[in-house]
Amino acid sequence: MNYFEKQMRVLFGESELFSEAMYSGKMMIGKIDQDVRVKLEFISTNIAKQYNAMKVTVLNRTEGEIDKTVFPFRDILGLKNGYDPYIWDEPNCTGWYGFKPTAEEIERISDTINDYMSMFADENLGYEMRSM
Repeated sequence: MNYFEKQMRVLFGESELFSEAMYSGKMMIGKIDQDVRVKLEFISTNIAKQYNAMKVTVLNRTEGEIDKTVFPFRDILGLKNGYDPYIWDEPNCTGWYGFKPTAEEIERISDTINDYMSMFADENLGYEMRSM
């Protein structure tokens, strides 16, 4: 399991919103309901090997893409030590650059993305959006 898969599990491993999560490389796919899937992936929006955002794609398994959006970590966490927060990916050094997210920051990222995904969930799942 690589660093990105571990971070996905930290961020979304306990989510009640989706099931049957599968992880591969820098992405995860989960089942929101019988027909709706979500694909989460770490992406670089500016500089190669600096993964500064999470791309979320919501898919209907038979009809294709429903919606997608990008969540830059800077929009969720603000600047960290004067830098946009990102995960640095080098052969011998992969991890958050210049800081280590606190449990509260991890929860903030997770809650923000879960709130977005909840708009596509079956109403019977019992997941409720959190107020910020």
